[in-house]
Amino acid sequence: EDDEDHEEEEEEEEDESDEEDSKARKEDKSSKAKKSKSSESGVSSTLKKDKDGYWAELGEKEFRGSKTQKRITVQSFKGQVSVHLREYYEKDGKMNPGKGITISPEQFEMVLGMADQVRDAIKALK
Repeated sequence: EDDEDHEEEEEEEEDESDEEDSKARKEDKSSKAKKSKSSESGVSSTLKKDKDGYWAELGEKEFRGSKTQKRITVQSFKGQVSVHLREYYEKDGKMNPGKGITISPEQFEMVLGMADQVRDAIKALK
């Protein structure tokens, strides 16, 4: 009978341990999901739609009283879809496009295909 009681106690401890592990995994996933939805500066990385296409703010700075933002945008012009990584600057209360690059959807896919390599390079250089 003592052996049976001991086995039941072990099973209860395992069940509690499994529940704690499950809670920890859920909290870790939740934390990762929150991090993926926002950048370090707290800027939302969700694409928004406007009259010109889609865009998301990647970061914002203020320098000498002027505000700048880094954005990714996806637009169509004369039937050609393009992806833009561009800095926007504030003038007369309006954000205007400044320096940046424009790439095709195919080039964007190439960049995404190199994401793990880029992450590894970033880690190696830190």
